[in-house]
Amino acid sequence: MPVAIAQRINTTRSRGRKSAKQKQTEKHYGIEVAKGLVWREWEPGGEYTKHVILKNVNVKTQKFKYSSPSSRFFSTLYPEQVVLSAGTSFKLPVTFRPLEKNAYEDCLEFHTKDGSFKVPIVAVLPKYELTLPEHLNFGFCAAGDQVEMSFELQNVSELKTEFRWLVDLPFVMEPASGSLEPKSKSTIVATFQPSTSLVYETVAECLFGDGEKVACKKMLKLEGIGKYPHFLVSPDGRTPNASQSPGMESVVPFGDVPIGQTAQKFIQLHNLSPVNAPFTIEHLTANSRMDTVFHCTQNQGIVPAHSVHKIPITFTPNTVAEESVDYIEVHAVGKASKTDVKLVGKCKGPKVMFGSSVLDFGRIIAGGSSSCSLKIVNDSDVAAVFQFMIDGRESVFRFSNYCDTIQPNSNQTVIVHFKPVQPINYYRRVACLVQNQDPLFVDLIGTCHTELSRPAVLEPKHLLRYRAHEARGFSIFPPEQLNEMLKDGKLEQDQQGALLHPCAESMEDFIEPPSAAVTPMEEFFSCPHSKSSDLPLHVSMDVDEINFGSCHNLQHIEQRTINVTNHTKGKITVTWMSDETHVFSIQPTTSDIPPLKMTSFRVSFKPDASNKFYGSELEGYAFYKSMRDYRLVQDETFAPPWCLTVNAVGSTFQPGHQTFLPRCTADRNELVFSAADVGDSAYKTVLLTNNGDTPIHYKIPEDPSGIFKMKPKLGLTRQCCQLFALKMSPKENDARLSHNFNWTMNESERHSLEIAVSGSSEQPMVLLDSEGVLCFKPTCLGTTSTRTYKVRNVSRIPLRFEWVVAHCDQTHLSVNPTAGRILPNESQTHTWSFTPRREEKYVFKPYMQIEDVQHIGDMQKRRRVSVRVIGEGSQGDITAEEPVVDLSYIVVGTAVSRDLVLLNNSMCTLHYRLFVDQSLEGSHTEEFAESESVVLELNSSEGIIPARSRSVVHVTVRPRQRLGYRFDLSYELCMPEAEQSSTPIEVRRPLCELRGVGVYPTLQVTDARCYGSASGISKSRLWKLFSLDTLNMELNSDPLSEELNYVTPTRHSTTRKVTSKTRAVMDFNFSAAPVGSEPCTVHFMLENKGTVTTDWAFLFPSDMHLELEYWAETGEFDAEELHEMRVMDNKLFTIEPNRGQLAPGQEQSITFSYRHEFPGTDQLPVMFKVSRGREILLNFVGVTVDVQTSYVHFASSKHMFEPVPIGHANTAHQIYEMYNGGAVTVEYHLDLTSLVILQEENYDQKIFECLNPSGEIEPGKTANVDWVFSPFEAKTYSVIVPIHIIGGDTALITFSGIGYDSRILGDTLPTTDHVEAQVPSTQRVPIPGQLAYLSSERVSFDNMPVFSQSRRVVYVRNDSPSHAVSFEWFVNSEADGQLIDIQPATARLEPGEVSMCKICFTAVGEPAFHDLDVVCEVTDEHEMADYQRELQAWENERERQKYEFTITDPKHPANHERLCRTLKGSAASGPKSTSPDEFKKYNTLPPIKNTPSEKELEAHQRRGRETETGTPLWEVPVPPEPFLLHLGITGRTLDISEFHSNFPSQVGQFYIDRSMGDRLRPISEVHQSEGLEETGEGVECSDGEKDLVEDTLATIIRALLDDHKFHESLRGIAKEPIPYFTQFEDPAPSRQPSRETPAHTTRNSQGEGELLSSDAAKPAPPPNKSGNLSESEGSTVTPVPGGDNTSTGHQLDLFKEEKKRYEEQSLKRCPEFGLLLESVLENTIFNVMSEAMRRDVNLTARPRLIALPPPQKPQTPPLGKLTRSRSGSAASLKSGISSAPKHANNNNIAVSCVDGDSGSADLLC
Repeated sequence: MPVAIAQRINTTRSRGRKSAKQKQTEKHYGIEVAKGLVWREWEPGGEYTKHVILKNVNVKTQKFKYSSPSSRFFSTLYPEQVVLSAGTSFKLPVTFRPLEKNAYEDCLEFHTKDGSFKVPIVAVLPKYELTLPEHLNFGFCAAGDQVEMSFELQNVSELKTEFRWLVDLPFVMEPASGSLEPKSKSTIVATFQPSTSLVYETVAECLFGDGEKVACKKMLKLEGIGKYPHFLVSPDGRTPNASQSPGMESVVPFGDVPIGQTAQKFIQLHNLSPVNAPFTIEHLTANSRMDTVFHCTQNQGIVPAHSVHKIPITFTPNTVAEESVDYIEVHAVGKASKTDVKLVGKCKGPKVMFGSSVLDFGRIIAGGSSSCSLKIVNDSDVAAVFQFMIDGRESVFRFSNYCDTIQPNSNQTVIVHFKPVQPINYYRRVACLVQNQDPLFVDLIGTCHTELSRPAVLEPKHLLRYRAHEARGFSIFPPEQLNEMLKDGKLEQDQQGALLHPCAESMEDFIEPPSAAVTPMEEFFSCPHSKSSDLPLHVSMDVDEINFGSCHNLQHIEQRTINVTNHTKGKITVTWMSDETHVFSIQPTTSDIPPLKMTSFRVSFKPDASNKFYGSELEGYAFYKSMRDYRLVQDETFAPPWCLTVNAVGSTFQPGHQTFLPRCTADRNELVFSAADVGDSAYKTVLLTNNGDTPIHYKIPEDPSGIFKMKPKLGLTRQCCQLFALKMSPKENDARLSHNFNWTMNESERHSLEIAVSGSSEQPMVLLDSEGVLCFKPTCLGTTSTRTYKVRNVSRIPLRFEWVVAHCDQTHLSVNPTAGRILPNESQTHTWSFTPRREEKYVFKPYMQIEDVQHIGDMQKRRRVSVRVIGEGSQGDITAEEPVVDLSYIVVGTAVSRDLVLLNNSMCTLHYRLFVDQSLEGSHTEEFAESESVVLELNSSEGIIPARSRSVVHVTVRPRQRLGYRFDLSYELCMPEAEQSSTPIEVRRPLCELRGVGVYPTLQVTDARCYGSASGISKSRLWKLFSLDTLNMELNSDPLSEELNYVTPTRHSTTRKVTSKTRAVMDFNFSAAPVGSEPCTVHFMLENKGTVTTDWAFLFPSDMHLELEYWAETGEFDAEELHEMRVMDNKLFTIEPNRGQLAPGQEQSITFSYRHEFPGTDQLPVMFKVSRGREILLNFVGVTVDVQTSYVHFASSKHMFEPVPIGHANTAHQIYEMYNGGAVTVEYHLDLTSLVILQEENYDQKIFECLNPSGEIEPGKTANVDWVFSPFEAKTYSVIVPIHIIGGDTALITFSGIGYDSRILGDTLPTTDHVEAQVPSTQRVPIPGQLAYLSSERVSFDNMPVFSQSRRVVYVRNDSPSHAVSFEWFVNSEADGQLIDIQPATARLEPGEVSMCKICFTAVGEPAFHDLDVVCEVTDEHEMADYQRELQAWENERERQKYEFTITDPKHPANHERLCRTLKGSAASGPKSTSPDEFKKYNTLPPIKNTPSEKELEAHQRRGRETETGTPLWEVPVPPEPFLLHLGITGRTLDISEFHSNFPSQVGQFYIDRSMGDRLRPISEVHQSEGLEETGEGVECSDGEKDLVEDTLATIIRALLDDHKFHESLRGIAKEPIPYFTQFEDPAPSRQPSRETPAHTTRNSQGEGELLSSDAAKPAPPPNKSGNLSESEGSTVTPVPGGDNTSTGHQLDLFKEEKKRYEEQSLKRCPEFGLLLESVLENTIFNVMSEAMRRDVNLTARPRLIALPPPQKPQTPPLGKLTRSRSGSAASLKSGISSAPKHANNNNIAVSCVDGDSGSADLLC
């Protein structure tokens, strides 16, 4: 260990000891002492001593005392004072003497000057104690697997402890029990074995103690999580499919692998779970099949969590061109899941071929030789060994290389030499064995001539013809017979020149059937000269191999006999190529054999040396004897010779001499043949390699059963290798075959080689799934159900299969694939489809035809396997869980998604296809009906719903227009996607309906209020200044596509001047005010009128400007940008809040403010952005006027009058308002020159007429200019009128008006009252400090005829919980007072009280449009009371200071008392007065004063609050400012005839009093009219006359004022009762002005308020022109002549009664009576409503029914009685009116009255 590390470790240990020591000690008052003394391991009767060490850790010396322990078991030194210097220690011994086995406790107490402390001393008994961890967390573990953790269980006590564990599964503790010696420990292994995927938490109990009683217990918390392992299997290098589930098949293709080689591939196990996944691999066919070529070396393992594990798999093929299929199963732990892995590979062998199949040596003279080259080509990447099966020593054909290895993709040339001896034709077909390939054959031909014998030359074409003759059976006939038959015409020649029999029946007895084509291996194993050959037999030998064995005597010649048989119809000659000098020879060398005869030949063995192996192949040729001379041969019937070979072997090893030791190896010791059927054969090759330098003699015994054969069986190998061909020919079906070939090498039993061969005889056999039964689930009619069906080839031969379904069942049942190949051990999945047409059960019996691929078409070997298919047709339909789905409101440009649940309640699976039909609802649907595409998207329009289940379709709607969308979803049942026919099986069915509305975020300004410098502006004018109607219209319209480029407020402009793409541009005009005035504050109530949550924002130019880098700023600004920067830097315009979010129906108050700081016009473009909605550019405009400047604020340079119909004589007056925004009174004058020009252009017809073209406007007031628009034609008129402001600028205003023809337009342009319908009538914006509220701020009287009255009710509500208020109504002008009457004009409201005010509108004057502004001043009575108290205190102080003076003593400081400020008019200050001067304090629109700067104002106020000597002044208390409530009153008065024509249905709703115009004229007009009537013009007088009249009148008035009797008379007149019919008298003209004088309050030209009275609407009636009621209408009375007195008296009574009745009817028609009746009804109903408000009467209670006596038949009463009845009737009317409030509690008030037109009527309230 390095030194540094060791030092660090030592330091750590010392620190640990120090920390342990610090834990064991503690400090008390600077003395460090141990926490206590503990005695362990003691015995009774002993004595044990320990020490208490006390250390002074202070810097001063300390003294302390201690007391002895209280018990007698502990003892110490005698107590005495101990002195400890700084840093010193004192050791105090404590002795413990126990007497019993008990626990002892005591303490030592120490006393210092700062306090005392105790040190406990304890003696404890030994106890059982084990230590173990508190918690073990095993983490994740695969279900079925286990995780182990170990920990130490330590015995820390001095006792031997036994323990036992109690724990629940899946946790296991090992060892479960045991014992621990004192201070020892044991390792415990905890195992977690979850069985399922759960979270396991348990507590393991460890019980410990002595053996008999386990009394102690400790807990160990165990936690673990069981998880199911999940892994995917994929071939190496491929990504697994995440959708693969366990059980699905994964294919590992090995491709083409050369035979004998081993290919390795890997499969990957991807563990996707967080646990280690154990797995096992099962290879079920590894032991059951004999030809297993796939091997997996790993059978089990563990895949770590979230990792990949590779498993190697090898493929070693052993049969060329065989495709191998095998399966392995990968199981998770506990076989929770299984994955099949399909292994596929193909064996690849060599492809060796010859460059030529025939070597023609031509004609050679005997003794000569010729040679040809044979090219061998290997066209594969597999090396191969080839060997020519010929012995060149005894043959006329010799090869330069008999055996060799040809490398992959190479070629090799072999030289063949031809050296004939006998003059004959030579033809030999030489076989070339190739390793792992079928043998190759080459034809060697040549002809040998001598001088005496010259046979015909053999050519390759003769071989072709011979094969044809051999196949047709002509080769057994000699050429001479064929020539005769050809000459006789019995034979013909085909196109190739071969012979052809014209009639096969006539040659049937002579011609044998041709043999079938044979394979190269069959040809190699079939000897053409043996009877076992399938080819036509011409010449045969009884033996083809001769084994001479061991010849010990070299002098003795061994001989063997062979028999050669001629099977042809002609004589043949046999010539052998051997010589007697050779070791092996045949005698005779030449012999003729007659037809169908046999000849014997002797084979001799003459060895020339001992102890040697001999072997040779003897070669001979047999040919028709006629072929010896070319003159006897024709080219058409040329027959080549037949080559005969005999393989002869022998040896000369003497007895006692061992043969050569063979050094050879075979390329394989076990051979597995491919499966073959009976009658078929399978072939293999074996390569024997001679590793030595001596030849090897081999002898292979035959298989006794004859199933397996090997060729050659006997021979001598001189080359380096020898190829053998093996053949398996099964003789019985379904048999496993095997045999061991024991080769005898070099004739010694000790030298043997064993080759094990095996194979099987197989028949086509497949294994069907579910025992040949296939069941379909119920299927909807017309649809198709599919099922997969597994078919496995359990045989070892590849099969061809074909499914056969009955023709009648093909419309219901189909399968894919219908035919194909299935490899050995392969499992294929076939897909069956079932399509029912009727609602019934179906049973089908299709079958599968299987056959070996080598015997396709062989009906005898074809097998049939049947399948039983069961299905059922059923009806089905789809329903939606919600038939109607309301998607509610969707913002255009966004998307909303819903899940539609489709239900299939039928028994069958349904394949469906969804369709969507879209229809539009709302306005302008025709415009988008064709262009609007379907905005509903389905995640899948096709799908499958299993039986009795549901499916979820995700629907997304993206509306593109503000329209209502209706989507009708329908479906049709269709065929599966796998079917080629996708046509629907039935018509569409309705499914469900979806509704949605595409909306834009919709905001609306629902209210607006202003105060500050704009407090005098009415709501209607404010509505126009801020263009709120246009703003609401734009907010309710659809946004342009350019406005939706940025759906949310975004900084997107790179310039300070933001370019707007919106077309919605409007002004927000903050009006005008002098410099320094209060800010113009406007409150908007912005409400979300839409149905979606909306985000909004007011964006200043800086909010949309991107902050560029410094280098990107140009630094050049134009005047407009500089102005905007000045406005924003000084914050002249502010918005609070400037952004927000509103839910549907939610509203937000927004405050706009403009500060008047700099003279001039301030403008600022502000973008009002609604997220996913409109962009509106608001031009904020505010004007600040210099104090001395005359300024009239024009909100716009254009004004449009209301449309007026042409042809009307009396057109309505219209008003144009001008507002004085300055601080001085402004005089204006309208230049009407343009009106005169327009009049001249219209035939001297006044189109526009200004009634008051000049006037004055006070500061902060509005002047109304009356206009009359009388159109002459139905068109638009415009005129530009200059308005001159005296001392100011001239404004050019364009006045426009539209004239229309009411006959053409009809009701399309009805007459209106010019009411701004968009201006809200209720207050929704709260104002700070507002106590009282109006129920309605806009009152509309609609259309009224002149000389009529209409009434409305407005409620004033005090919402303050603690303050009482008073209100008072004011009008702005005397003319408004003639029109409006409000009762009560003033009242007091307690907290929470409501007052009802009646508004009466009297239509007098010319027809006009009226828009009046009435002000209600609300005063807080609580603040007014405080003001009165302060004012009274100020008055008292002022009176005191009048009579007191102060003498200042320099020695004493002055008492700086507050002095009352004596201002002009302050002495007259007092309570509220009714003088006009006092009303100046309560102006509705106070003049805006010049306000100095803040510094000047502060200095001036400071100087004003002090005297010259610095004494503070007591300011006069200022009355509280009243709160102003504006009430807008609108209406239109029409001429009576015009009203009758336009509103005939409303004529009965008004009482028209034509005398109202004379009664309600203004006072000035009355005096003027009276003077004109009397004098016609004013009277001129001199100054003296004027003074005389004035002095006289003044004297008379003074005398009357001093006359006390005159005063008493005046008081008595007021108390006199007024007669009922006094008002119908003809009043004196001198008294009329007093009655015409209005008692209401108006606002004069100085803006002073005048009080409104209830008598304004009830003036005295005018005098009757007739002067007498009885003489009205010019009636006369004619007496009845004749008769007696009685009849005359009766007639007189009737006459008087008739006269009285006529007088009453005349009274009813009197206008004064109608006016009285209207007033009575009005006051009665108003009183009832007032009492109902005070809850004195309940109008909703049921009326009480009073039973009255039946009426008596009336009799004609005397005239006196009739008079009294009439009087009583009138008295009852008066009594009923006066007593109405008294009987109000009866809940029903009936007033009987008489109408002037319709007689009597009853009004029940």
